[in-house]
Amino acid sequence: MNIREKIFEFVLKRQSKRKVCMPHWDSVKSIAILYPEDSIQPIINKLDGMGKEVIFFGMPDKKDISWWTACPKKDMLSLLTAREFDVMIDLSQHPDLTMQYMAMHINAKFKTGRYMRDGILDMTIDTPAQETPDYLFEQVIRYLKMFGG
Repeated sequence: MNIREKIFEFVLKRQSKRKVCMPHWDSVKSIAILYPEDSIQPIINKLDGMGKEVIFFGMPDKKDISWWTACPKKDMLSLLTAREFDVMIDLSQHPDLTMQYMAMHINAKFKTGRYMRDGILDMTIDTPAQETPDYLFEQVIRYLKMFGG
């Protein structure tokens, strides 16, 4: 584990606990999507078509990331905490500290995505990394419909 990862683990352990509420898909109104690239417009369009409000958070510019910790700087963190979402879906396919910091800080009642590390997401989907974000998205929706409530 390198110094950045050790710092991340330190910060993660000191996060305040939040009340987790797994919603049923039909009751979800607002969704934050995390993905390091902007190639998921079809997923965003699909959610818009379902009547869900979607805010997309991609990888910040390098100038907006602390070089020492890989954490987004204050302005970006303010965007992540400015409002509460019903669900946050992290569609990242590979571990990235900046995206994990973003997932940690985003203000959402329920957080889900592919398993990357303990302590960030409330529900993880174990899919191979080569699977597309579309596949992960479909699995998340399937489980929210099945178990949420």
